[in-house]
Amino acid sequence: MNDRQIECFLEAGRLLNFTRAAESLLLPQPAVSRYISALEKELGVPLFLRESTRKVVLTEAGKAYYNLFQRTALELSRAKQALSNTSPTLRLGINKSWSTSSFLPEVVARCRAFDPNFRITYECLGFKELSAALKENRLDAVLSFENYLADSSEFAIERVASVQRLIVYSDLLPDYEQLMTPADFFRYDFLIADDPLIRRLVEESETTFQSYHFVPHFRTVPNQETVMFYVENGAGVALLDQWCYALYHPRLHNIHIDEHIPVAIAWRRNSSVSSVTLFRECLSECLQSRAQPTAAQ
Repeated sequence: MNDRQIECFLEAGRLLNFTRAAESLLLPQPAVSRYISALEKELGVPLFLRESTRKVVLTEAGKAYYNLFQRTALELSRAKQALSNTSPTLRLGINKSWSTSSFLPEVVARCRAFDPNFRITYECLGFKELSAALKENRLDAVLSFENYLADSSEFAIERVASVQRLIVYSDLLPDYEQLMTPADFFRYDFLIADDPLIRRLVEESETTFQSYHFVPHFRTVPNQETVMFYVENGAGVALLDQWCYALYHPRLHNIHIDEHIPVAIAWRRNSSVSSVTLFRECLSECLQSRAQPTAAQ
């Protein structure tokens, strides 16, 4: 049994897909299969039920070993940190339009329960700036929409939540009192920022709106701040997510649509900052323990 075998097993167990695990680890898919097969032979039990390399399921033994190896990896990280007598500060980047007070303080408290010396700093940036800062080693990890992170092979990515989409509008919008369902917004402009990924993300919502019997008219403006200026002044509406800080504006209202967006934490594959592992484990546990998958109100 070696570290590479366990690494391949944990990644395949997280993704339940050998092909995606190989891509994540920058390894050929056959190599991942060989490492896992060797581990199964050494342990004497099958770890996966294999329908194909693209779809696998953990066996009961696989679930037990997955939890064991995860705990062992975390304990090893803590031991290395304790022996080196260092506790590096985690530099975390977060989307500047999000409000995370409903869960982030709890995540940090969990981290400090494991490691009293855990330290963290924050930087709030736009989606594109977050990815750039992570690539340039100005941040150790970022919390962002999964779509913004998936295009870079330099990042390891783990989905941690799924946030609901909302139509957000002001009480200055003409006839706002009559807005009761998503179908009532057919006459208004939907403002979006001039960003290719935001446009792609928003335009994918066209399928969702088919059930409301209209296709939104999207109007592009320079940036997200301009989007909010229009919305706050009753000059249009916007598709936002459930973590958006704008939901706390006293004049803004929202209506849910039947759509969610995956949120992920990303870090550099070659990162040696041990607090990244601790933070993402505590983040996942915190969000998964909540009754609502979005973990935000």
